[in-house]
Amino acid sequence: MVLNFKKSTLGLGTLLFLILFSSCYYDHPEASTPSDTVVSFSNDVQPIFNANCTVCHPSLVPNPNLSEGSSYPTLINDNYIIANDPDGSLLYQRLLGNPSIMPPTGSLPNSQIELIKNWIEQGALNN
Repeated sequence: MVLNFKKSTLGLGTLLFLILFSSCYYDHPEASTPSDTVVSFSNDVQPIFNANCTVCHPSLVPNPNLSEGSSYPTLINDNYIIANDPDGSLLYQRLLGNPSIMPPTGSLPNSQIELIKNWIEQGALNN
């Protein structure tokens, strides 16, 4: 199909506007947790581990043990998390793919990674 802009009822400006500013469903970012919302380890973070991590941790890979009741002390005592410092926290870096992505089946949704980051930034409390 060849468009003849001189004869088209749509002007070039209108056509460019439609091309540049049209969106599709997948262009919308995932909802994220506002950083001022208090993130609960037991209600928000542990369920992410239960759904995505405990298949391997601790059954196939003993450390870190991310099973309920063991995950918090393991993460804190074995320095996988540095409170208030997501960039220095090994767990957060692994979720970003540094040096390799966790879980190995594919990245968690950005909203879950952001939730864990916010929890770390809020002091990584056992709440």
